Amino acid sequence: MGPRPVLLAWLLLAGLTGLPYLRAALDPPPGTTFVGFFFYADDQYNYLSFVQQAEDGAFRFRNKLVEEPHPPALLNLEWWLVGRLSAALGHHPLVAYRLLGLAAALALLAGLDAWLRAMGLPDPHRLPALLLVTMGGGLGGILFTFGDQGRWYLDLFTGLFPFIGLLVNAHFVTGTALLLWTLWAYLRARTPLGQVGASALGTVLGLVRPYDLVLLVAIRSLGVLVTEPIRLSWRRLLPLAGLAPVVLYNYWLFYRTPAFAFYRTAFYEFPGLGDFALALGPAALLAALAIPGGRGAPDARGPRAHLWAWALLAAAIILARPVHFSLQFLVGVGVPLLALGAVGLARFGPGVMLVAVLPLAGTALAALRLVSGPTGPWFVPSERLAVAQALRGSCRPGDVLLSPPDIGQYAAGLTACRAYVSHPIGPDYARRTEEVRAFFGTWDPTLRAAFLDRHCITHLTLPGDAGPVPGAWLGEATAFRALARVGQPTVISVYAREGGGGCWPP
Repeated sequence: MGPRPVLLAWLLLAGLTGLPYLRAALDPPPGTTFVGFFFYADDQYNYLSFVQQAEDGAFRFRNKLVEEPHPPALLNLEWWLVGRLSAALGHHPLVAYRLLGLAAALALLAGLDAWLRAMGLPDPHRLPALLLVTMGGGLGGILFTFGDQGRWYLDLFTGLFPFIGLLVNAHFVTGTALLLWTLWAYLRARTPLGQVGASALGTVLGLVRPYDLVLLVAIRSLGVLVTEPIRLSWRRLLPLAGLAPVVLYNYWLFYRTPAFAFYRTAFYEFPGLGDFALALGPAALLAALAIPGGRGAPDARGPRAHLWAWALLAAAIILARPVHFSLQFLVGVGVPLLALGAVGLARFGPGVMLVAVLPLAGTALAALRLVSGPTGPWFVPSERLAVAQALRGSCRPGDVLLSPPDIGQYAAGLTACRAYVSHPIGPDYARRTEEVRAFFGTWDPTLRAAFLDRHCITHLTLPGDAGPVPGAWLGEATAFRALARVGQPTVISVYAREGGGGCWPP
């Protein structure tokens, strides 16, 4: 059958996950604009703050959430690639990210197909199995559709299963695809060159989504320990030493570099066991069909063991919650569960597997219905995004915008400016938000002007038409001059400081 099942599954998924984007972009509610993402818009505009730097030629990135000047330190190959693609497209980062998502989806499907065939899946089952793994989910979609729509269901609103990643977050898909292929490379490496290639791919993974690098080492280690004699295990595990440079780099970046170390202390809510039971229970039950072995190829033990290792590690993470950001390690956990389930179902005809897709696709269908509606938080008043477009030609590296947090997110993601307040994960977000509220509320012009000077603010938004010089806000001696006036009938005035004044070096 060749690559046909992979291509057919990819075309179907590309259509299902792409049409909501077209509809949202081309037909938003009157007076609104689609922000470009359905879920996690704040996170993904934070991704774009690095993409923007790559678009302007950077390879190492600064953190726009941090006020203190610091040298560029972050290497992320995904965001660099999206930025260079956006530059080639003429500054279209949202389009570039969708194109990356499509490429990552194809890589994910090709990787799944390789693993399924290695576990003995017959050719007639390949397309049904790919659809099962990529469209399967938990009970959240059904419960959301017919029950409590105010509840946060894990499988519907997080990246546990591939479909949600394919629909809303290309970063999840890229990480899972790279994890699959890196595990595959280590599994198949039998020569020094093959082992070096596997470590190179693992290094790429570590420079895209470091959480998955940790997962890679754990899965590979457990998979080898349960399939190899103890005396041979070290030989299979020794090539993992090739990952030491990227491991050390990530440790230095996220534990020793102040501009990025705060990420590891940020608060992440961890759901309860009942939430995980609803989300992962059906897939776990389906995976149990693979326990007897099914119709396996003679060399299928290694691939199966690695997928079981992935599933068991996920269960341990759910029970033990070893770190406060443990949920990040569960992205894509539906892949091993549903892949094992597909192998178990292969003892029956392909039609049985297709029938099994229908009840498990409740999450995918609910998500499609949710994002295809005429309203949603992904539609925002047009003038909010128009501010970022107005700033595009004026912002320079080192410039700082003072605005409400949502506008700050858009500006940080689409312009060279950073924002005084934007993403909630940023340092001192609560304090900065209160300061911004007071700036636009109770402070007098003298306090406002002093605040702008103290924090080296170079760009500013003000509500309404504040005139060519915002003297009523900042005093008649202010150096701020009108840059743009956006919105109708709701107006936002955009100002820039004459002569610059940013504190960050370019």
